[in-house]
Amino acid sequence: MTTGFGFWDYFVFIAYAILILGVGLWGSRDKKGEQKTAEDYFLANKSLPWWAIGASLIAANISAEQFIGMSGSGFALELLC
Repeated sequence: MTTGFGFWDYFVFIAYAILILGVGLWGSRDKKGEQKTAEDYFLANKSLPWWAIGASLIAANISAEQFIGMSGSGFALELLC
C-alpha cells in the first residue's frame, strides 16, 4: 500500500476544484449575464416573506451537534425515570 498521492489522485482533486469553481461562477450570474449582488443572495431580492427567511435562519443554525446532544439528553432523562 502506498502512502503518497499518485497522478490520478491529483487529477481528481484538480478536476473537482475546477468543477466547483465553474459551478460557482456560473451560479453567480443572473439570466442577463450580470453578476448578482449580496442583496440577491441574502434577501432573495426582497421577494420572500418574513416567515420563510426566519425558517431558513433557524434551519441553518441546527447542526449535527444539536441533534446528537438532544439524543444524549433524552437518553439521560430516560435513565433518571
